[in-house]
Amino acid sequence: MVQSSPLPPLSTLPSSTYPPSAYPSPACFESSSLIYPALLIPARRTNEIQTTLKELVFKEAKRKRVYALEEGLDYTVEEVSGGYDPKKERKLVLTRLGPADTCSGEDEVEAAQHDKVFQDPIIKSMIESSAEEDSSGSTSPNGKPEIRPSYIRLSASPYSLLSVDQVLRRIMPCQDDDSGDASNDNGNPLIEEIPSSFEVAGHVAHVNLREESLPYKYLIGKAILEKNKPKIRVVVNKIGNIENEFRTFPMEILAGDGLDLDLVEEMCAAQEVSDPNKLQIKVGPEHQSLMQVELKEHGCRFKLDFAKVYWNSRLSGEHEYLVKQIVSSALEELLVTKERHCIVADVMGGVGPFAVPLTSANASHYHTTPILCHANDLNPISYHYLQANAKLNRCFSDRLVKYNLDGRAFIHKMNEEGVDASHFIMNLPASAPEFLDAFKGWNFESTSSKKIPTIHVHCFGEKARGPEEKSRIHTQVLQRCERALGCPGSLSEPEGRQKNKAQVRIVRDVGPRKNMFCVSFLLPVEVQQVEKLVLGGSNKREREGEVEESLPTSKKGKDS
Repeated sequence: MVQSSPLPPLSTLPSSTYPPSAYPSPACFESSSLIYPALLIPARRTNEIQTTLKELVFKEAKRKRVYALEEGLDYTVEEVSGGYDPKKERKLVLTRLGPADTCSGEDEVEAAQHDKVFQDPIIKSMIESSAEEDSSGSTSPNGKPEIRPSYIRLSASPYSLLSVDQVLRRIMPCQDDDSGDASNDNGNPLIEEIPSSFEVAGHVAHVNLREESLPYKYLIGKAILEKNKPKIRVVVNKIGNIENEFRTFPMEILAGDGLDLDLVEEMCAAQEVSDPNKLQIKVGPEHQSLMQVELKEHGCRFKLDFAKVYWNSRLSGEHEYLVKQIVSSALEELLVTKERHCIVADVMGGVGPFAVPLTSANASHYHTTPILCHANDLNPISYHYLQANAKLNRCFSDRLVKYNLDGRAFIHKMNEEGVDASHFIMNLPASAPEFLDAFKGWNFESTSSKKIPTIHVHCFGEKARGPEEKSRIHTQVLQRCERALGCPGSLSEPEGRQKNKAQVRIVRDVGPRKNMFCVSFLLPVEVQQVEKLVLGGSNKREREGEVEESLPTSKKGKDS
């Protein structure tokens, strides 16, 4: 059964999009009390049982899940007749798996007592085992089994304690059970997935809404804003794919600073605007100062323009993982070679999520494992912020060299100038494998050590539906890389995979049928026999020190 909605039907709206003013008042989210299924458990086993049932216990921010019996407001008939001991027993609140909130009175109590959660194999086994132990001589109070099903009435959470997900579930018609309903009580189509997750970059919250959620976009934005104040100042929605060479995408403002509420209300009231995709307040030049954010990641500070450079907070774990992996490898290498430092080349370096933590003087490995990083990005705005973040994190010029080149031109430059890099990072998931063609004709003799670098390439690929598909998909990813290198079999065939230490690692889940991978391997020596790629066009400026008028500056006209 689907819950009732506090919103008017979409069919009654002029534009088929709810305006910000349609956001319900806090009172609409509250009720006097709710009944939950519970277990009567011995107090001495509270921690043990909570751990065993960690996926099934009640979870709500700032709410208890274990109550002393005198705190409970409701008891079963057996409990009232004296079958419990307030000193030795507790009530453990369980999550509701059934639609108990759609009932009232005795029906609500009965629904809680027969909730689907009691059919869970773990709980069912726990209750049955306790009953069997009791029949053979139990030490529980009044001769009752130690663990018994029950229920408890709790006061409903005030609006201030509700999460974004809980708020949106009251606003949006979500199909949560097996009833098969296609719409809720006001006729709105049911939403397949509540869009309560979002990415945070400084004071900006970023969502990527599905088509089905667009009629509710301003309500979603307001819920995220209200539940994350004062940290979040603006909520934006991606309205296009990453299609340009700088990996940026168009956005619209859903809530917070930069949203003209009067204009949005006027647009929502206009009958001629019936498509939510056409009802947009796009992020533009007038929002430049709003989109400039500052954030922290793994001990480093980053400044960036969220609208003009690529930044994905969901890659925070990958940034940390690869930095630690490279530092560990560098330490082993330097102990053997006794060289001054280990060299890393970051081909698509962005604003420095890899280069800055690798070279910052604030990093714990700065003195023990010296790393010199050559960091590059094609986007001049990213290059500007890479310079700014280098200064912000004490990345000195003898440790971090910055470039503003095409990725292929940068790779050629490293080889032509004899930069003895141990690692190449290529973090451009949509097309990084194709940039591997820049390694064709690689001259391993260009440096005195004739070093074979390790390449780390990020890319998207198919998600395996089962263990049997994993090998096939990994092979496909490796074949994509070796095709670009012009060395068939050097990574995907067993002999080549072992020789070049080729590994495929899942970085994160991107979508229902899509994963992001990191492919790491030694550059196959066969590339030196492949004809070198000839680059066309002019190169972008290189190194640091040049500033273009189009780049953003502080009030003082220089990097802060």
